[in-house]
Amino acid sequence: MALQYFLAGLILFVPGAAMIFINYYLIFKGRYNRKHPEKADSYVPSGAPLYGGILCAVGVLISLQFKHKWLALIPLLADPGGISGIVYCFISELFPRNDSKK
Repeated sequence: MALQYFLAGLILFVPGAAMIFINYYLIFKGRYNRKHPEKADSYVPSGAPLYGGILCAVGVLISLQFKHKWLALIPLLADPGGISGIVYCFISELFPRNDSKK
């Protein structure tokens, strides 16, 4: 029975982890495009913010049979489109960086 829960959680966790990885890739590609506008391919928005974190969190909950619910927060915090991304956006809006060289 435990193997079934583990496999069910893994089925949700793997695509969620892939989406988190893609979100990080898109963030780094967007930063590169912003620093080098002449080499920019195009504007690259995130396809599914928060979706990867939710899938991973549900996968963790199912695989652990809902015993350690606090572990589901880890994927939500690791996803850049999740809670940590929202906090980062607020901080970057409150304290903008001046990257221009004079």
